[in-house]
Amino acid sequence: MSSHSLSAHVQRFYDENTDLFLTLGHSSEGSIHRAIWAYGVSSREEALHYIDDQICRLLLDYNDNSPPHIVDLGCGVASSLCYIESQLPVTGLGITLSEQQCKLANLRINKRGFSEKLQCIQADFCKLPKNLQKADLAFAIESFVHAQSAGAFFYQASTLVKPGGLLVICDDFLADNTLLQNNEAAHWLERFQQGWLINSLLSHEQIDKYASQAGFKKVERQNLSPYLALSRPRDYCINLLIKVIDKLALKSPYLQMLYGGHALQKCLSKQWINHEFVVWQKTND
Repeated sequence: MSSHSLSAHVQRFYDENTDLFLTLGHSSEGSIHRAIWAYGVSSREEALHYIDDQICRLLLDYNDNSPPHIVDLGCGVASSLCYIESQLPVTGLGITLSEQQCKLANLRINKRGFSEKLQCIQADFCKLPKNLQKADLAFAIESFVHAQSAGAFFYQASTLVKPGGLLVICDDFLADNTLLQNNEAAHWLERFQQGWLINSLLSHEQIDKYASQAGFKKVERQNLSPYLALSRPRDYCINLLIKVIDKLALKSPYLQMLYGGHALQKCLSKQWINHEFVVWQKTND
């Protein structure tokens, strides 16, 4: 599949599914990310904003610029941007492929009274618009795996992030390159990639190579897999449904999402995939 075709598929996937994500989700704040039940987390809202709180922590430690400028690469409906703005004085830009998400994001920003500080645009984070304001911190939460090219993602990030600034990815990482030679693992990994239109499911070794080539050095890594809520009652029901319809699910945008999510649950439970939070710092030019 060409890079343009892949981007179009991802755009359509989120245009068609975002309203369902929001309707069937568990957050009143519009988060469509996974809940992280780490130590000290006592409510679903806290679990859904765990990654946002980690970004706030990084900004407080890093901040040599007031207010810092942040960029959300794959911003959804700007839930993270609005949450961070509610906690810290920042300026921010959200970038999404989805026209529907872009509209909802700017509506959310305006409703929260943040339009002077935040903005969302429709664009591809692997081909950023020219002359964007440099970022003190850029982050991609559960969006990097959709990148049509990991190399392009890191190259664009290197042009966006200031020297000394931070790049954060929270996403699914392949636990080991050799898993692709394991028939059972390869089968479920392929189902995950088909269902969620995944193009950049890579190991740490692969990603660190791209990051290093783009001028980033890793400064932090957290494995969040133990804090995910797996095998919930709804997951059991989805398991039964997918067993019945199998690849027919790929004919429906919403069922396709369930198909991919079911495979992801399997991969996480088998530790073929890890859900991780990784921070890199841009070296001086």
